[in-house]
Amino acid sequence: MVVNPNNTDHVINLIPRYIPTGEISLVIDGTDTIDVTYSVDTKDNLNLSFTYGFTDETSYSVLINDSVTNEELFRGLILATTQVTQEYKLTNFKYIW
Repeated sequence: MVVNPNNTDHVINLIPRYIPTGEISLVIDGTDTIDVTYSVDTKDNLNLSFTYGFTDETSYSVLINDSVTNEELFRGLILATTQVTQEYKLTNFKYIW
């Protein structure tokens, strides 16, 4: 997932391991627990909205848990960059869209 560090309000969409029935928790880099609101669309994608100040050109680990069952819904990485994704220096010219 890619976020723009110039903004503090973020929306990410992901496919969870299962659909939560109550509150969820978002933990960034194993230490910062963030308040998050979510919705589930018709294709069972989890749409998260949260506020967090990311640093440009930095990657973060993210863990999303079901607060009721304490089971893991999603684990992954977030990349904070202001560069256009297709022109990011690590992948530029590697993928053709």
